[in-house]
Amino acid sequence: MSGRERPDIPASRRDRPDDPAAKAGHKTGGPPHRPAPNSPAWCSGPSPELYKVYPIMKSACFPAMALAAGLAFPCLAAVASAQDAELRWTAGLGVVAESNPYLGADDDVEVTAIPYIAYETDWLSVSPEGAVVALYRSEAIRLEALVAPRWQFAEPGDVSGLEDIERDIAVDGGFRVSAASGPVTVSLAYLTDLSGKHEGQEVTLSVEAETALTPRFAISAEAGAYWRDNDLGTYMYGIYADEVRPGRAAYTADDSVAPFMAAMGRYALTERVAIVGAIEVEAIPDTGRDSPIIDADARYGAFLGLMVRF
Repeated sequence: MSGRERPDIPASRRDRPDDPAAKAGHKTGGPPHRPAPNSPAWCSGPSPELYKVYPIMKSACFPAMALAAGLAFPCLAAVASAQDAELRWTAGLGVVAESNPYLGADDDVEVTAIPYIAYETDWLSVSPEGAVVALYRSEAIRLEALVAPRWQFAEPGDVSGLEDIERDIAVDGGFRVSAASGPVTVSLAYLTDLSGKHEGQEVTLSVEAETALTPRFAISAEAGAYWRDNDLGTYMYGIYADEVRPGRAAYTADDSVAPFMAAMGRYALTERVAIVGAIEVEAIPDTGRDSPIIDADARYGAFLGLMVRF
């Protein structure tokens, strides 16, 4: 919103501090609401800043769904009203589809329905994907602390013959710094295992561009790469000593780099309701393809869901 007076609010009401319109940010002389970086408007009209897209932290399970974590794909986003700072909660329901790269899966796709609820303020976001705390924020630079669970919907134990190979959910923590210029954001994130499940580390470098095609429809594209050390690689692709069986030798992965690409779309049905969707592909590095339990060159994921802000 600009600092101009709104014609639909009488002057006698504009200066009243207890007026609901003033609380919503329409008070004359008040600072205009600044949109979060990379949050294109969803709806036009009298206030083009009314609806914003706030990407919620990506889950640690598949590149885009996981901001800083292992194999994940970008997934959930919430609709936020720039004029209503009281809207802190997001809830929804979605469907995740993820390819299964493990030997014997025969290109099976794991489809899972997932409920979603999150709480978000200007400096804190808490959701099933973890927690993000903004340590520093300006128009162009953002520094955040991250805590994120690491899991994957398609697991080796889902495949016949690999039922004894299980990966417990890990909890990773670290930091992310992002630099934005117009619709483009460059991010660098570091995560390390806090739970002792894999004791590995991961660095993610990504570039994302976002734009609003119509007043209600916004899309974004992201490309980047993950660097993972051998401990995390073994957790994802390897075979531990206690998982050795006749015909299945132990396998330790090497450090690796895995590029990924993703695309996301968000359509605002109303001021507080949106449909969100995403697709992503992550290349499996050589050390993953060399694993005796991996039979794929890439992992694919998709998400479609309905989100409500309240």
